[in-house]
Amino acid sequence: MRYKYIFWDFNGTVIDDVRNALACVNDLLERKNRKPITLSDYYNYVETPIIGFYRHILPPEELDFNEISKAFHEDYARHLDETRLADGVYELLHTLKDKGVYQYIVTANQIDEVTDLLKKFDIHHCFDCVLGADNALAESKIERAKSFFDTLKIDPNEAIFIGDTLHDLETANALGIDCVLVEYGHQGKKLLSEHNAFSVASVRDLERIIFDERVVDFHTHSTCSDGTMTPSELVLYAEKRGLSAFALTDHDSVDGIKEAMAQAEKCNIEFIPGIEFSAAENTETHIIGLFIDPENEVLLNTIQKLKDSRRRRMEDICRKLQKLGLDITHDEALTIAGGNFVGRAHIAKLMVEKGYCKTIKECFDKYIGLGKPAYSEKNELTAAEAVKSIRAAGGLAFLAHLNQTGYDIEKTEELLLTLKEAGLNGIEGYYPEYDENHISSYRALAEKLSLALSGGSDFHGSMKPHIEIGVGKGDLRIPYFIYENLKNIHKND
Repeated sequence: MRYKYIFWDFNGTVIDDVRNALACVNDLLERKNRKPITLSDYYNYVETPIIGFYRHILPPEELDFNEISKAFHEDYARHLDETRLADGVYELLHTLKDKGVYQYIVTANQIDEVTDLLKKFDIHHCFDCVLGADNALAESKIERAKSFFDTLKIDPNEAIFIGDTLHDLETANALGIDCVLVEYGHQGKKLLSEHNAFSVASVRDLERIIFDERVVDFHTHSTCSDGTMTPSELVLYAEKRGLSAFALTDHDSVDGIKEAMAQAEKCNIEFIPGIEFSAAENTETHIIGLFIDPENEVLLNTIQKLKDSRRRRMEDICRKLQKLGLDITHDEALTIAGGNFVGRAHIAKLMVEKGYCKTIKECFDKYIGLGKPAYSEKNELTAAEAVKSIRAAGGLAFLAHLNQTGYDIEKTEELLLTLKEAGLNGIEGYYPEYDENHISSYRALAEKLSLALSGGSDFHGSMKPHIEIGVGKGDLRIPYFIYENLKNIHKND
């Protein structure tokens, strides 16, 4: 099965104790002669660190957290008999254990408290380790989980975090692993949905996700831009490679969507119409559009504007290459491209054929990449305009391959905030060129800004022979539940 390592949050995930916690809070408020809060209040107030929760219900002079923690744990002990396992968890834990899956608990609770409950519910033998706190302050569990994760040298593609709060998502992001949150826990469906986190209503839904082997790819190219497979060939190839869903996202073009869609209807694969806009910014900025209407007038007008601009830009690159002593013409590149779309990759292929470079990557690194001597700036469409055009076409918009911007995390956040104001829905959280730091940093930023995750291989066929559809360089796997989340977001958009 896909996941060999499962990290579980405890309270609100393995055990269903939300109403117990609410009772403890109201016990405290009653002793202070204050009005009780409702379950709805509880969901609205819960945050991490948990001291933030009490700032909503107590005045500053009463925020002695040591006293609050001591009282909560005493009250919780009194309500312990009311605590129960979440429905279906017992069976799921034992099934996973029987299948040889390593399971760990990551909790802000003290280890001895958790261990006692695990024994009480006869699930202690299902877990290989309990990562609990050494005090009662319910502090962040990120560093504890990260240290343990790094010690075991776990492959992030083989691990998933199951929790119930945004802090659990934050922890998963720090580990660079997939995350599913349950809606019956301590923050509830409303808040999780507002942050575009993927959540499920029940353990049965959770079990379906864990055992789901399907994979998807939301970033591919055909001969209608700079790929080497026709749209129909690409659909057939995606099906052959075992994808359950994929998007065609040609550069500044929707010419291949109708053909791809018709072919997909004959195959056992779900197709998402998409596009990748190249934007005019201070750095390499591309915007992916998914679920677009390819006949939308605003979108088509934007594409036509870019087609005219692209030809001028590619001709300018060829002129610069000629000044550098390389015999490269736009007409030759157009022939390589099949007489339609010319992109830098076609120019690079021509350069390789003429022996000026050994690989397409070398062409970009030495001549036509951002900041190189034959690079030509984009000047027609800003990233915000690209986002607005995608949104006008009924699509969801994502900032692609964030690493290629060359921005540090602070500058990346500034860009995302600007684009979010224009309607940006998310980022590519999965991409072949990301290292572990990229993955954790970008996903953490997405959680912070309530942005959804997309991703893809950026498959171009033989134009990028080191990149395979669905798996990138071999270690990319985008689970089907990411697609489910995007469909839900699009449906409710």
